[in-house]
Amino acid sequence: MSDSSLYLSTKGTNKTDQRLQNLFYRKSKLESVNETSALLSGFAIVAIVELSLDSYKDHSSNDGLLICYAIISCLLVGIHLLALLMSMCILPELKSVIRQSDVWINNENSKPLSSLNVYIEIAWVVSTGLGLFLFIIELGIIIWIKVSGFSRPAAISALITLCLVGCPFILFAIGFYFRVTRAKIHLHQTDLEKIERGAIARGLLLNNPVVTPSTTIEFHVDENH
Repeated sequence: MSDSSLYLSTKGTNKTDQRLQNLFYRKSKLESVNETSALLSGFAIVAIVELSLDSYKDHSSNDGLLICYAIISCLLVGIHLLALLMSMCILPELKSVIRQSDVWINNENSKPLSSLNVYIEIAWVVSTGLGLFLFIIELGIIIWIKVSGFSRPAAISALITLCLVGCPFILFAIGFYFRVTRAKIHLHQTDLEKIERGAIARGLLLNNPVVTPSTTIEFHVDENH
């Protein structure tokens, strides 16, 4: 059975269960991390292999620029491989827990794979946020290395265009992550309020026990006499 059909089958029987919906949400995050990190790490490795400095034998090498390019390239490949490792390890376990939802769904205290939530969030932020930002920086460095030796105005114009593209990317990323964080804080506050109301209700019931069975027994005894 596919994951989509599994979701449709569980949706009808567990409409109000938020845990299963959270698992599907985390699964979609890991799938996007898997695809994005594999693609961008492959592009970065190809860029490292294809970059050639043979055309700049007549020009003095800029050690600072080359050091910056080497550091950015290693960071880009490293964080995407780290995110890819996390997604490849967690995603099969997550799919297995979703397929076995009938085993734990009736237990309200069961929260499967809740300890891995922090790793899922780290992989998602690293892959879709930091990884894309480093990819844009590396693209600018590659353009400067490859083009500035032939035409410096062309390299400057390319960097300006890249900055015009990168500024909306940064603004959108900051605004998006801020709104996601605020929504999660609101959900946690709502859950805490529900738990607090439930605890207060249980405390009231414990402090005021129901004594109706004893009164009904006395009433029946009086009728017999």
